[in-house]
Amino acid sequence: MPEQTAFFLLLIVAVSLAFWRGGAPERWGAAIIVAMVLLQVGGESLFPSGFTSVDPLSLMTDVVGTVGFGVLALQARRVWPLWATSLQLLSLSAHFARWADIDIPPIVYAVMRGTPTFLALLAIVVGTILHVSRRRRLGNDPSWQDWSRVAVASGRSPAAF
Repeated sequence: MPEQTAFFLLLIVAVSLAFWRGGAPERWGAAIIVAMVLLQVGGESLFPSGFTSVDPLSLMTDVVGTVGFGVLALQARRVWPLWATSLQLLSLSAHFARWADIDIPPIVYAVMRGTPTFLALLAIVVGTILHVSRRRRLGNDPSWQDWSRVAVASGRSPAAF
């Protein structure tokens, strides 16, 4: 299938680029995607994919991706994890639409649950390219939020957290 070939080629490019040139958030994003793929591929023998009812393995994979990218979005000083989290929420909505028994043709369910993860891979590639660009332009690109500054600015001491 050309879709699967495109996904796995983009997976190789995105993960390789993130680990080679990306900052810590890009590497964590690549690790989340790899975990999602391993969970999906590894679980296929136990729970074969289906498109006529909610696919429990794909649902679990999308929950892992949504939570992983959501935590990353809260901690990273990047915009692309927000994109990836939003895209994974779209994947989750496909499962809820199928569960609610909305009359969705199987091909639409397949596209709704697969396309956002493909686009999340593109977000990692774009994020890595932007990281490299900022490092060249500014000399550095901080990876993580410093939440202690937020506590100081609000007048609360960091010990109160």
